[in-house]
Amino acid sequence: MQKLELLVNEIKQRSLRKKLNQLEKEKAMPMGKGTYGSTRGRPPKKTGLTKKQKTLPASLQKKIMASKKKKK
Repeated sequence: MQKLELLVNEIKQRSLRKKLNQLEKEKAMPMGKGTYGSTRGRPPKKTGLTKKQKTLPASLQKKIMASKKKKK
């Protein structure tokens, strides 16, 4: 009878460990952009001009793009 109880307790502990590991994996949110491919992780930062900025004169557009490249 005691052996049976020991086996049952061991099985319960294993299942609890598995559930704990699963919860830890779910909590771990990937950091940075696209660390796990295209479907997981943070989306890549959008580069380029917005629709409103595209209506500006070409010289201003070049200045905006230059400043965006400097920030990287």
